[in-house]
Amino acid sequence: MNTTDKPQALRQALAPMEPKHLSSNFAYTTLRRIRREQRERERRQHVVAIVIVIAVSLFGIGLLVYAFGRILWQSLVKMFYQPEALSLVLPTLFCLTFFALLNHWLSRHYGSGYARKHCQS
Repeated sequence: MNTTDKPQALRQALAPMEPKHLSSNFAYTTLRRIRREQRERERRQHVVAIVIVIAVSLFGIGLLVYAFGRILWQSLVKMFYQPEALSLVLPTLFCLTFFALLNHWLSRHYGSGYARKHCQS
């Protein structure tokens, strides 16, 4: 290559190239793709969280049954043979229902907004 050709080659290499034209809806399609990927990531995280909660709950229940299974079984047998032991069933069911409804109401009115505002990653 001749020394006079070098500046010409450099000028051609550094010359501005033709601008690439993007489609008219490039921003819209890019944002739509980003939102779709974000929804998929959130869905995966939600599924993983549900699986973890189920696994931990089953482990805890299994541990309780293993540790106190015999006592629970004996208590159930005694309860069915002694009618006065059934007197605590209705108040217990009432309390459990009350706390379940209270938990549902509080989570709808306070829990979801707090989670949306403060627990986003």
